Amino acid sequence: MTRPKDPRLAATRNLALDVALKILHENGVLAVTHGSVSTATGISRSTLYRHWPKLESLRNDVFLLAATSPNFPPKTNGPFRADLAWMMGNLLIALNETPWGQVAPQVVALAATDSQARAVINDFMRDRIASVEAVFAAAGERGELLESAPVGQLAEMAIAVPYFRKYIAGLPLDREWLDTHVDLICRLATKPAVT
Repeated sequence: MTRPKDPRLAATRNLALDVALKILHENGVLAVTHGSVSTATGISRSTLYRHWPKLESLRNDVFLLAATSPNFPPKTNGPFRADLAWMMGNLLIALNETPWGQVAPQVVALAATDSQARAVINDFMRDRIASVEAVFAAAGERGELLESAPVGQLAEMAIAVPYFRKYIAGLPLDREWLDTHVDLICRLATKPAVT
């Protein structure tokens, strides 16, 4: 997503993206068009086409806006279970309460046929998995993990299972489920407690 240098162009672009995100949220990906954004904002179609010559680029910039997460470092001061629960709790909030949680299924569906949408979802997931891997790395440095723990697979499981549960299985993501999910990952990753 390139940003114009002229503040007026940036303001027009930001208004168009904010309204397009609202249209996406309320009416779905197919409702996001140059025409619908023009009608809702009063920005001419020709101006919108200068910013986004292709409809896919407009939609993908809206997806990027929805996928932008708060820029906070993962909690890695331990213990592992607390750090992972904090990270997963933030994911549950994102999936249940933010625009990303509402548009993610549409991005995933479009990614099957659109390479730009695929890049958006791949970048989004790579960033989330990297944050979880940082939690695992810190726990490993503290000696909390089994040497044989399949960290890559467990990090993917930590992130992918909530998406599957919410969007494929249609099951709720709540604190009780989160605790069970985190406990399972901990059992697979950490050394048994010495009693």
